[in-house]
Amino acid sequence: MKIMLMGPRWRNEALALWLTARGHRVLMDDGRKDDRYFSRINPDYIVSNGYGPIFSKFVCESYKNRIINIHPAALPWGRGIYPNVWALFEGHPIGVTIHLIDEGIDTGKLLDVEFMPKYEREWRISNPNETLQTFYSHLLRRAEELFKRTWLRVEACNCQPFDQEPIGYNSYKNRAQSEELMRRFVDRWDTPIALVKLAGEHLRD
Repeated sequence: MKIMLMGPRWRNEALALWLTARGHRVLMDDGRKDDRYFSRINPDYIVSNGYGPIFSKFVCESYKNRIINIHPAALPWGRGIYPNVWALFEGHPIGVTIHLIDEGIDTGKLLDVEFMPKYEREWRISNPNETLQTFYSHLLRRAEELFKRTWLRVEACNCQPFDQEPIGYNSYKNRAQSEELMRRFVDRWDTPIALVKLAGEHLRD
């Protein structure tokens, strides 16, 4: 199959090699593209892994059920920008998700989701060397491994999408909200995740 792998090269090179080894033709790109670009290439699947621009309505409709996002957060809680910073701060589930892209932001049907077990979450929070950056890097690797397992089912035509669980509110956080949250932490991505969790608990008390 012809696969467009959208997102930064540092995040996608290993995945491109894996897909190529499985016999697929992989085209990598990270720039903002117009509708004509996708129509000209006409891929079988588009895989988004860290791709920033929002796909147009035309692209979403033209490639319905064929645009897959590798999302390093647990949906439906972790929608938007810096989702796992918010998960730590607000006490929501942490995990990774593979989902279809629709016209919303992180609202498409799920192909698979993997939640971090409570014991692992507590262990990582208790580790003073676990920062927002190391935590994020771990979740990126975890999301990539989940994608590989999910992709095998896609190849076998044995991957049935399912709806996101309703949680009664829209969890989406935009960039302005997320940057405001990050300003609470002077060390930003070097902040231990335990401090993020404690800051959220203090605010809720």
